[in-house]
Order: sequence, then C-alpha cells, then structure tokens
Amino acid sequence: MKEAIANAGVFNLIIIFVIILIMLFIGSLSYSRGFKAKNKVIEEIEKDQGFTTSTQDRIDDWLSNIGYRANVGYNYNSDVCAQSVSGNGGRDGQLVNGNSDYQYCVYKFDTCTNGSDKAKCGTYYRVITYMYFDLPVLGGLLKLPVSGETMIFNEINS
Repeated sequence: MKEAIANAGVFNLIIIFVIILIMLFIGSLSYSRGFKAKNKVIEEIEKDQGFTTSTQDRIDDWLSNIGYRANVGYNYNSDVCAQSVSGNGGRDGQLVNGNSDYQYCVYKFDTCTNGSDKAKCGTYYRVITYMYFDLPVLGGLLKLPVSGETMIFNEINS
C-alpha cells in the first residue's frame, strides 16, 4: 500500500510540472505576440512618417496574419482605448486609430508649444498593444499593456 501512495504523489508532481510548463509556454507566446505587434506598428508608422489609412490597413493585415486578437462584434478601438491620454510634459495625445478591427491604440502627440523653435517642433506616436493570456479557467482576465513610442517627426516649413 505504501508504494501506491508514493506513486500517486510522484504522479501528482509530474502533472503539476506539466501544467507549469504549459502555462510558461502560453505566457511566452502571448509575450512574443504583444511585443512583435508593438514593434511592427511602430515600424509601419515610422516608414510612413505618420499614421494614415494605408498604414492602418497594412497593420491590420499583418495582425490578422499573426493571429492577434480582433475586436468582437461592432466594438472598435474607440471603445477599447481612451480618447486622449497624457504624455511627456503634460501634453495630451489624441487617439488616431478609433476604427481599427484589432485591439491596439495609437495616440498622436504634438511637441510644439506657442513660441517654440520650428526645428524642435514635431509629432510622435505612442503605441499600446496588449498581451493576452487566454487560459480556460481565467478566461479574458489577464490583459497586460505593452507600450512604445516612435521617433519625433519634424515638420519644418521654410
């Protein structure tokens, strides 16, 4: 009888170990997808030196290829993302991708102030994507934001 109890304990440890490995795999997959999406969105914005409808179309196509989470039903990013967010220096950024089919937020910030030098003026974008942990028991409880910023695009008018 002792051997049966000892074997059950070892079997329980093996099951716990397998569950932990599966959770680590799911976590690394979500981590990778969230950071990959953020980097691609920033790359596309910097390629066009701004966020346009063609930029959004390319981003949405790429996100559908990697299996990034889409908005459910008629929920657009205007429901998921705040309409404005505070940035560096207390400036407010405005949401520019309110009608996207995928859950990521892009905010536009203006670095110019009244009387500032034109060479120091410009805009930059903050991108927020999310890491989702879709576990059967927890459901959609875990949603962690991943954010990054583009370089500043100068708008010098001669």
